[in-house]
Amino acid sequence: MLDDSAAADPAARTPAPGGSTLSASSLRVEITAVTEDVPVFRAALRAWLTARHLLDSRGEDILLAVDEAVANSVEHAYRDTTPGPVVLTALTLAGTTTVRISVADRGQWRTPTPEPSPVPLRGRGLRIIHAVADLVHIDRGTPTLPGTTTTAEFTTT
Repeated sequence: MLDDSAAADPAARTPAPGGSTLSASSLRVEITAVTEDVPVFRAALRAWLTARHLLDSRGEDILLAVDEAVANSVEHAYRDTTPGPVVLTALTLAGTTTVRISVADRGQWRTPTPEPSPVPLRGRGLRIIHAVADLVHIDRGTPTLPGTTTTAEFTTT
């Protein structure tokens, strides 16, 4: 899939795993919300971070946050319906050392429910994202315009 923000010069784009596109400053990858497709995100994002020498700085935090956000979309967004798209975008903010990642789906937001056990085995994804990112925003969509977008920012050195 072609990254809409990719440079006009085809030489500035590099093919990445899973048919995604890398540009000078951004990455866009789209998969179907099925478990088997999730590794495509990790491979494409790791390649993008490596190409920007960001893997050593905050790369593991970024990869962890994306894993959690993608897992939420795959598991919850299209429950009881046909799996739809999940889109990862990653970009470096111009003039800063900040990386912004977004994971978006077109499913319906479901408010997390507390697990009855004293030690929850599930439901930690959003807390993990908040713990590793510098800034987190979740757009839960509306009943008439469904979809959830999780956006996180990471300051790199």
